[in-house]
Amino acid sequence: MGIETGFPGERRIVIPQQFLDLIQDDPLTGDLYIHSLGYLAHARHHQVERLNGDDAYVFLYCTWGSGFIRIREQTITIKANQYIVLPKQTPLAYGAENDDPWSIYWIKFNGEKGKIFARKMNTPITVMPSINIRIEQRVELFENLYAILCGKLTLDRLNYANLVFAHFIASFRFLNLFESINEQPRHIEGIVNRVTHYMNENIDRRLTIDEIASFAGYNPSYLYRQFVRQTSMAPIDYFTHLKINKATVYLLKTSMTIAQIAAKLGFSSADHFSRTFKRIVGISASEFRKQDFRL
Repeated sequence: MGIETGFPGERRIVIPQQFLDLIQDDPLTGDLYIHSLGYLAHARHHQVERLNGDDAYVFLYCTWGSGFIRIREQTITIKANQYIVLPKQTPLAYGAENDDPWSIYWIKFNGEKGKIFARKMNTPITVMPSINIRIEQRVELFENLYAILCGKLTLDRLNYANLVFAHFIASFRFLNLFESINEQPRHIEGIVNRVTHYMNENIDRRLTIDEIASFAGYNPSYLYRQFVRQTSMAPIDYFTHLKINKATVYLLKTSMTIAQIAAKLGFSSADHFSRTFKRIVGISASEFRKQDFRL
């Protein structure tokens, strides 16, 4: 039996209807505006069904695992590093594959421009891992959206969020342009630099040594030896330390709960995250936040 919401670490924001009524007539962002958004991590049994269709377009970005999408009578699969925009007012259903449940960012949106994005992005499109993929920048745009909309909502905040959303979805619609502009790393050399860049770009995933080696273009055992020789740390241990470093930023600069941070950083559970955090930092995550530590 599938469920739509209520997962550990889930984050979700729905814009109140009175603000939606106001924004749809706003000349600044009324042609492309957010209805709701959220994030789910490893959401086994997640399922959404709209027999009469949804009242907004649905952007789905799968960062881990896989899921299914059924539009009318057609069923398709969406996998890690793929995104799609689902049509509005069309019978549909979507959800996680139970054997390999997805982690997804999702945003529902409306406006005249919405139909353009829906038409251009109506099948799963792959964001291939590469040096210039800039996943982290896309995630930061989503986090900006979430932070803006978490506060006391005003028309100005909503307009600003909608403009950030336009940038966010454009980064998918125009993949090559987004990856080629001058914010990308100009030159990345050496095994450690390539691998740590890839780790930072995929900080919310549960990378394996095989995936890291495949990206870097080396045999796993060779990559392991070279990485340890240069850093004195195994690649996965290094990746875990990067996750905990990122967690300290979330603890100090956001209001995310421990469970939400754990899900956001790809830990199997809040308990697993808490044990790992205490082992590496020396104190619990809640104590770190309470004492307002700085790295």
